[in-house]
Amino acid sequence: MTHGAIFDFNGTMILDGPYQEEAWRTWARNNLGLELSDEDFAYHLHGVSIGECLEFMLGRWPTPDETDAAELEREQLYRDLCRIHSDACQLAEGLPGFLDALADLGVRITIATASPLENMEFHFERLGLDRWFSLDTIVYNDRTFPSKPAPDIFVRAMDRIGVPAARCTVFEDAPLGLEAARRAGAGRVVAVTAEYDPEFLAGLPGVDRVIADYRDTEGLLATVLATTDADEA
Repeated sequence: MTHGAIFDFNGTMILDGPYQEEAWRTWARNNLGLELSDEDFAYHLHGVSIGECLEFMLGRWPTPDETDAAELEREQLYRDLCRIHSDACQLAEGLPGFLDALADLGVRITIATASPLENMEFHFERLGLDRWFSLDTIVYNDRTFPSKPAPDIFVRAMDRIGVPAARCTVFEDAPLGLEAARRAGAGRVVAVTAEYDPEFLAGLPGVDRVIADYRDTEGLLATVLATTDADEA
């Protein structure tokens, strides 16, 4: 029986929340004279598309030209911060070993992220992600599907790896993403405590386990391999 594991990227595989936020704060300050608060990120900006981020800041839906310009500038700010803080912008503790173990067991894996292709190309080269993943099979923000909590991003990822939802485990850090995984019918949903309180995450609908990192390789493998089709349960 084939199993699947799908990973959100920012805040899940790489704990880069401070640099994501700093890039948005700088962009908003420089372009709008707006100071973003911690609450703005927690309730409006984490885990959503760039269009929805701009809608919150502008008070209206952005034009395509505004979205393109903001994405170009903001993502460059973010990548520059990752270069400056390269020692911190690394894969989460225990993740390389866990990915190796998944590959050894034949678990099909991919990434489903709200990041644009340029950022993923940047991280593939910087972190050597092609050891486990292919840019051709990950799902990134190409603006062809609604953002989380809509399930579309995870449904597309499940299709890419060819594993039914019930046999997929989703790893995600943001509440909107966790809800998207639940709506997609994921067999297991694992919350990563990057930006949110563990007890809060554990209380969200559909969350099966909460982790701070990936060092418990055997336990996480057991979680992934426990997923089954409904007619096999």
